[in-house]
Amino acid sequence: MLAVSSVAVHAPMIGASQDAPEAPIAIALVNPHPHALAADAQALADGVNAERSKHGLPALQRDPALDRVAYAKAVDMAARGYFGHTDPNGVTFAERMQVWHWPTAYVAENIAYDSNEKRAQTSFVNSPPHYSNQIDPREKSIGVAVITDGSGQTFYVEDFSGN
Repeated sequence: MLAVSSVAVHAPMIGASQDAPEAPIAIALVNPHPHALAADAQALADGVNAERSKHGLPALQRDPALDRVAYAKAVDMAARGYFGHTDPNGVTFAERMQVWHWPTAYVAENIAYDSNEKRAQTSFVNSPPHYSNQIDPREKSIGVAVITDGSGQTFYVEDFSGN
């Protein structure tokens, strides 16, 4: 599904009178710029820690560098219109982590494409592989991003690390 919108750009006209109003130029955007939903990202991280608490596990600490990894993944999916741990060019999660120079001895990723944060968290909890990532005792830190592309499509990314 393509979202199309127009943006008015006011360009100065060379040689135009200062008194004449500038005419806007309409530009069709095929993919609006994705934007982050920071409150939803924090709520998602809090949801993970609530689940960990139920199992007597320590809370994961938000890692700003791991947040950037999650953010880059969410933006890539939103901007390129795909959903998956491997991107359309075949780059895998492990390869992405290597590009970010992140130690890959223990890392994991949960991704969701849903309408709101509560539904995404519920989906993770109800999926055994995703839930096991959330409550794995080897984990110490988490990076989270929630990105919407402006047309109601929202991507949720949780990256976990044992470092």
